[in-house]
Amino acid sequence: MQFYIKKGHNKMQEYIAIDEISKEILNSAKLLQTVEINALIVGNKGSGKKSLAKFILPNNEIFEAKTLQKEISNNTIVVENKSIIINKIEEITNIDAFIKWIKENDLRLIATSNTENLNQKIKDIFSINIEIPNLIKRPEDTKALIKKFSKEASLILDMPLIDESKIGKNLLHNAYSLRKTIFFSYLFETLGENEILMFLEKYISKNLNGENSYKDLSYIFEVPLLKASLHKYKSQVQVSKHLGINRITLRKKLEIYKELL
Repeated sequence: MQFYIKKGHNKMQEYIAIDEISKEILNSAKLLQTVEINALIVGNKGSGKKSLAKFILPNNEIFEAKTLQKEISNNTIVVENKSIIINKIEEITNIDAFIKWIKENDLRLIATSNTENLNQKIKDIFSINIEIPNLIKRPEDTKALIKKFSKEASLILDMPLIDESKIGKNLLHNAYSLRKTIFFSYLFETLGENEILMFLEKYISKNLNGENSYKDLSYIFEVPLLKASLHKYKSQVQVSKHLGINRITLRKKLEIYKELL
């Protein structure tokens, strides 16, 4: 199931909802299109909060909370619609002034937050909360986003589509990190040994400091070598054999870098 959000006058932004939890969230969003109540959308970075807010209010402006608070304080804010979207409402600190402004202007709010840990006065503004889970809990949405971002990278970089097995899938920051790693995957296909060495040199030059730089920066080489070897050879016995190091040394390195592997 794919929904589309109006973007400008003639462009449409795709909103993907394939997993059952996403379909339930979209049903709630469709209901919010028809009723004038305040709603809070909670989720981690890249989970789709702003896209969902724009699905509910496709023609309304998005205000960044910090900027909005400053404009309220300076009395320079002009609101064209009675319904507004506020992004990162957790960044509102002058809560009483904010609530007063909302009431004086009789505004309906659709807000996003990266956290559920909000001031109770802010929580009390909203009649309904929608929580968007991370992509790691939405496998079908993730597959669709991989295809979407892969096509986007192919078009922008003027490259043929690459095999999905070669595509990085970093979900740490949901769609943000997924899209970034997919674009990196496409760029990597164009890189040769000289370019990789050049990037490494630039990174190392930027981070060279102190009197222990070899030890401090050796993870840059060793971590990808260990990860690739573990992926290819599976067992520590085979990794040790193919890397030409003894198993005790290998185990020590795996322990040192365990959080990066």
